Amino acid sequence: MGTGAALASGVVAGLGVAMPLGAIGVLLVQEGASRGARRALPGAAAVATVDTLYCALALLVGGVAAPRVTAWQPWPALVGGVALLVVAGVGLRRGLARRDGQAPDEATGPRPAPAEVRDATPAALRRYALYVGLTAVNPATLVYFTALASGLALLTDRPTTAAAFVAGVGAASFGWQALLVVVGGLLGGRAGTGVRRATTVVGNAVVALLGVVMLWRAPHP
Repeated sequence: MGTGAALASGVVAGLGVAMPLGAIGVLLVQEGASRGARRALPGAAAVATVDTLYCALALLVGGVAAPRVTAWQPWPALVGGVALLVVAGVGLRRGLARRDGQAPDEATGPRPAPAEVRDATPAALRRYALYVGLTAVNPATLVYFTALASGLALLTDRPTTAAAFVAGVGAASFGWQALLVVVGGLLGGRAGTGVRRATTVVGNAVVALLGVVMLWRAPHP
C-alpha cells in the first residue's frame, strides 16, 4: 500500500471512530456551547490525541494489546461511568447557578484582566487532561484500531505507510471533534440565556444518563 492510500485509509478509520456521537461527542458540543469554540478546542485536541495514540499502539502491538486492556474490565467501564457522572454533576451545578442575562463565561466570575490572561493556559491544560482521561478509559477505541490493524497488515510492513495511516487518523479525529465544538459554540453564541441554560441541563443530563448506562453495562468481576 502506498503512502497516499495509507493516509486516506487513516482518514476513513479516524472518521469511523470519531463520528458516532457518544458521551464524549455530547460533552464536546456542550463544551463549545458553554465555553466558546476557541476555549473548547483543547478538549477536541485531547480526544484526537487519544485516538491517535491508540491507533499507533494498535499498529505496534496488534492483537496483544486489546485482550490485555479488555481483561482490565470492569474497571475501565466503572471509572468512565463515574467520571461522566461527576462531569455532568459539575456542569449541571454551574448551568443552574447562572443568573438571567449572564453569559456563560460570567458564571464563574468576572472576565480576566489583561494581567490575568496567563491563567488561561493552565485552564486549557486542565481541560485537555480531563478529556484525555475521559477518552482513554474507554478501551473500545483501542479494540477498534486493533481490529483494523489486523485487517490491514500491509500498513505495518513499512514505517512510512504506518505513519501516514496514524497521521490520517489523527487529522480526521481532530477535524471532527473541532467541528463539534464549533457547532456547540455557534449554538451557545446565538442562543439566549434561557436556551443556553436549557441546553446545559439537557446536555449534561444526557452525559449523566450515558454514565449510568456505562455503569449498568459494566461486566461483573
